[in-house]
Amino acid sequence: MKLYFLRHADAVDGADDAARELSEHGRTQSGEIARFLKRAGAEFDAAYTSPLVRAKQTAEIVLKICGSTKLEIASALLNETSQDEFDDWLREMRGAKHVLLVGHAPSLPERVRHLLSISNGDAFKLPKAGLACLDTDDRRTASLKFFVAPKALGLKAD
Repeated sequence: MKLYFLRHADAVDGADDAARELSEHGRTQSGEIARFLKRAGAEFDAAYTSPLVRAKQTAEIVLKICGSTKLEIASALLNETSQDEFDDWLREMRGAKHVLLVGHAPSLPERVRHLLSISNGDAFKLPKAGLACLDTDDRRTASLKFFVAPKALGLKAD
């Protein structure tokens, strides 16, 4: 199973964190990551996003360009979800071979580090619109297939 961990793209400021939408820059970031995935031949048979607006919008842009599966909302991708709850949710996932997971920092890079057995929190960071593809057989451990930061695609850093 390949897991594509994508941190949401840049969002506008706002008092209601859950309702913050993507900025224009964030829409550009999402589109560039999506085009990268399309060029790489990525086709998702499952896609999950946190219920927060900016994550959902990021996922929708990616799926629109990649022409893939239906997007599902998953509270397991919220920062408030514990590592154990996330692990249980991930292990329950059946049948999918290429899964898009769109969420937030700090939990998304923590999930990646956990699967890669990286204990140092500074050893792997996931910038906004950053993408990490992991390969796993058991959903307990994984290997890093690739990592793409928006800067590598010619986008300005946030």
